[in-house]
Order: sequence, then C-alpha cells, then structure tokens
Amino acid sequence: MLKNLFASWEKISCNFYPAFYFYHRLYRDVVQNEIKLGQITSNDKVLNIGCGAIPFTAIHIVQMTGAKVIALDKDTEAVERAKHCLKKYRLDRNIEIKIGDGVNEIPVPFTVAIVALQVKEKVKVLENLQSKGEPGGNLIFRQPTDAYKTVYGFLPNDYLPVSKTLQNMKTFKESYLYKVN
Repeated sequence: MLKNLFASWEKISCNFYPAFYFYHRLYRDVVQNEIKLGQITSNDKVLNIGCGAIPFTAIHIVQMTGAKVIALDKDTEAVERAKHCLKKYRLDRNIEIKIGDGVNEIPVPFTVAIVALQVKEKVKVLENLQSKGEPGGNLIFRQPTDAYKTVYGFLPNDYLPVSKTLQNMKTFKESYLYKVN
C-alpha cells in the first residue's frame, strides 16, 4: 500500500513544478552518495531501473556528472509521465526513458546500474545485471530497512556487497555496491 501511495503521488506531482522540484530535491544527497559509491563520471553509461514518474535519480546523475542515463520502469503510465515531465521542464538532455523492469531484458551496454528501492525482484535483477554487464561494472542497490523489507523486497545476506554507503532516508539506510564479475 505504501509503495502504491508513493507511485500515485509521483504521477500526480510530476505535473506541478513545486511538487516535482521538492520531491526531486529530497533525493539529491542519496544520489550524490551513490555517485561517490559507484565512482560515476561523465564517461559512464548509467542504467537506472525503477525510475518512476519523477526520474530524480536520472536527473541528478546527469546534472552532477554529465553521464548518459537510460531509465527503466515497468509501469507504462509512469514512463509516459516521466518522458512528459522531462520534456516539459527541459531536463531530457542525456536521459532516455524506456519500459522495462530489469528482470528480463536490459539495455546494454552499461557501466553502472542503480536499482531503485521499489524494484521488488532484486535477486533476479542482480543476477541479470551480472550476466549482461561488462566485467568491472558497478551495480548499486538501495536496501530497505528491516521494517520495509516485506514492502520493497531485499537482497538476502548471501549477497555480500563489496562496499556500501549510508543514506538518511526512512525506508532505506544503505545503498550497496556490487561488481560485475
């Protein structure tokens, strides 16, 4: 229910610039921490899985690094609204929005992938990214707190990250870094 509430709120907010801007700003520090964790530069091609109607991760990555971003979401309405708001607010430079969930097909090549908290099948997405990514690529997952693991899904302890960064969010406190072997 919480997950659907945020998805609906994003779809409504993307049409009103003050709400869009406020929501987008909430995640600035999160994405900045992930840029440092994944050592993202302008030379990277970043895959953002689970972008939602307000693709704030993609926007921040482009604004902070100049990297090219392909953002995916499995919700066709969210994809259409994300495309619309990027164009409306002239933020579509270096960002391509597509339908996809990261479980079956993944646009390649990519050098870094960032997986949103809302992506439920995290183990399947991690295995898919590792099988299709270029060796040495960076894979970043937002890992929910214990209270939100059943809502958002999580990577079990068997999947040890090579590094992580702390986040100051209610639903997740860490982003994990994995490498493509």
